[in-house]
Amino acid sequence: MKWFWVIVLVVVGILAALVAVEYLTVSIHAVPSFLGRRHGRGHFRKRGAAAAFIAVVAFVGAGYLIYRTRRADKLALAASAPATTAPVAPPAAGELPTESPASPELSSASPELATPAPPAPSELPNPE
Repeated sequence: MKWFWVIVLVVVGILAALVAVEYLTVSIHAVPSFLGRRHGRGHFRKRGAAAAFIAVVAFVGAGYLIYRTRRADKLALAASAPATTAPVAPPAAGELPTESPASPELSSASPELATPAPPAPSELPNPE
């Protein structure tokens, strides 16, 4: 039911645009009878302008309804989404953190991006 009025307004806009083009481009004596035929010279300028105005209003209304519907959907999705990051407790006094609290999944998910640990003193080459 959300999109019903959007579809109705788009259809009304298309029909009004077609009628506006018909009124503005076809002379009075050649206008189809369902649009109101009169004998004379010229074009139905006022009717064409009114039909063009109705088309613009219908398209703007449909665009506004689309914007409002999509914004409401986005807000509802954001409100129902669970929190993705859990709060990290700060380390106790004198204790060093074992992982970076900013991105704990970075070091475990992609080991090539993690910085390697420095070698232990027993692994260093002997300078003697």
